[in-house]
Amino acid sequence: MGCFGGSDSKNEQQKQVNRELEKKLKEWNKDYKKAIKILLLGTGESGKTTIIKQMKILHISGFSESDRQEKMIEIRQNIHESIYDLVTNMHLLHPPVEFASEESRVSAAYIRKIGPQEPSNYTQEYYSHVATLWKDKGIQLCYYRSNEFHFLDRVAEVRKPTYVPSDQDILFSRKRTTGIQKIEFDMKIPKGYGGGTVQFWMFDVGGQRGERRKWLPIFKLIVTTKFVISMSDFDQTLREENGVNRLRESLILFQDVWNTRFLEEAGVIVFLNKQDVLKEKVKSGKSIAKYFPRYSEYEISGNGMENNNDEYVRTRCFIRDMFLELASYKGERKSSLMPGVDYVLPQHRRECYFHFTIATDTNNIKTVFEDVHTMILISILGEFGLH
Repeated sequence: MGCFGGSDSKNEQQKQVNRELEKKLKEWNKDYKKAIKILLLGTGESGKTTIIKQMKILHISGFSESDRQEKMIEIRQNIHESIYDLVTNMHLLHPPVEFASEESRVSAAYIRKIGPQEPSNYTQEYYSHVATLWKDKGIQLCYYRSNEFHFLDRVAEVRKPTYVPSDQDILFSRKRTTGIQKIEFDMKIPKGYGGGTVQFWMFDVGGQRGERRKWLPIFKLIVTTKFVISMSDFDQTLREENGVNRLRESLILFQDVWNTRFLEEAGVIVFLNKQDVLKEKVKSGKSIAKYFPRYSEYEISGNGMENNNDEYVRTRCFIRDMFLELASYKGERKSSLMPGVDYVLPQHRRECYFHFTIATDTNNIKTVFEDVHTMILISILGEFGLH
């Protein structure tokens, strides 16, 4: 059974979810025919919601004062989640990491006592304990050997009563996406293709396993699917199921999305995201070979422009080629999109385009999306004989 599957006991609950989504889609129905629909797919924490935020910066009016006030709550939650994760996971590293001072041990006990849920009040005492821990050499070593925690570097700013999140802070903030989020924006049509503007609708749906069953009702609307992959996840496991490698999960999900008959007419663009984090991981000495043994024998193929001796370049090309291999498979294709039902899909020509991205870098996303959206427009105009 594919990664969209669920138990029979959840069927009624799923029907209710679908009914609610159908109701929302009917509300949108009167306008959707004239808009170009784009669906963002990918596993949890791959960067889909960050891309939605970038569209708001680039194509709408940016973030309002109420947006920034709302994100302040989210950012404080991110700080607690980050420091709690570091404090409670230090002993799990091999070899284990110890606190460098008694003061840090006291602060760690304070954070552990609060628990994984955020404190009822973010007091100055709380921020002082976080600042103490973030300066601790043991915590820094733990951080170096695990993941990035952007807001721990921003504690001195966030604790100020006058703090207002910057655009960059909002881009780095994270909150689990549930249900379906939609953003609308206009883009100019190149003068060579008639000029004017066209409206885009971009949908962001939750990427965690429990959220994926909600995707089905909107597939029929979609012109283009943008599949977002966190390339730096090669050494991490799912939050919802510890022990399952995140990148392997992304490969399985991509295979299901690529093979499903519900999206066989939609173009597929793959965003190989978090290049900056991947580069830092490889630079620190981490190797994907520990998790994907095939990497040891991998060599970059193609026109020779890429450097096999650059470990970061070789790693990102290896990840890209794993997804390209799935998209290029010529055998019998099956999709397990619906529980208990497999479809043998007919072969037909499809293109899959790959882009290396950093979702938190506005200039990078602006450049990539201008190319992508122009490509989508040209493709659609071509269908009507206008290109």
